[in-house]
Amino acid sequence: MPSGVEIGSREIVNNVVSLMEAKSAAPISYDERKPNDVLIHVRFHPNAQVFTIDNCPEHISLQDWFYLLCYAAPQQYQVFAGGRGFFRMRRGHFDTILSQNAA
Repeated sequence: MPSGVEIGSREIVNNVVSLMEAKSAAPISYDERKPNDVLIHVRFHPNAQVFTIDNCPEHISLQDWFYLLCYAAPQQYQVFAGGRGFFRMRRGHFDTILSQNAA
């Protein structure tokens, strides 16, 4: 007859296996589709002016590109310490922003 510890351990293992199987059967979440995302990194001067920003079109200033992205994708911006941040958005959304602001 198994002891209470063995029964409890077996139940925990069965629960973990069940959770792993459920996760593998679940649809892919937004976080797992990162290859389709565009990341735009932003670095700021101490006076809060944009120092560098990725994917900036040549005809738009760095600061204006930041303002445009803030307006077009405000929920996709994340702030980091040290005067940094980034936008994470879907490739289609980013392509739409670029096409609407082509030279």
